[in-house]
Amino acid sequence: MSGRDDKLARLEAILYASGRPLSLATIVAHLKLENEQEAKQLTLRLGDIYEQDSSPLEVRHLPEDRVVIQLKTDYTKEARKFSIRPLLTAGPLRTLSYIAYNQPIEQRAVAIARGSQSYQHIKQLVQMGLVEKEKGKGRAKLLKTTDDFADTLGFSRDKSNMKRQLRSLFHKLEAEDIQKQGKQKEQ
Repeated sequence: MSGRDDKLARLEAILYASGRPLSLATIVAHLKLENEQEAKQLTLRLGDIYEQDSSPLEVRHLPEDRVVIQLKTDYTKEARKFSIRPLLTAGPLRTLSYIAYNQPIEQRAVAIARGSQSYQHIKQLVQMGLVEKEKGKGRAKLLKTTDDFADTLGFSRDKSNMKRQLRSLFHKLEAEDIQKQGKQKEQ
């Protein structure tokens, strides 16, 4: 195996094992590459290989020069049955999106907006490392998303950019729902 193929295999191994996005700088340091451009070229090559092989995996390039190996969305429903990583159901996902969009936000405000079940959702989200609690004024607890949340879901770590990304995503989902409802009425 050539040195370049060895680097490619090692890149795939660290991206797979991390289970989260890695920065190009981390890849450079771990694989002892020349620079981030070389790391980017390797990630692009790995992505091309997955594409040529019609792999269910993809190499996704994220903001802030981060890269992740992930399952293509076409395969997530089938893979969900076998995933050892806990996946969020609709309730906790809605609570997470509410926290992400309104952060930092008091836990009490989330419970008012999302209902008393949100306390269980918040506990789950904290255990998963997607949300963290901070002490607020008095006994209040403030909630905000973690860097792992941003990395796992491909959002910016900058809270104002994240809010713009979420707003765009919400508008897209709303438009899809309206379109789907229109098609159902036509039938």
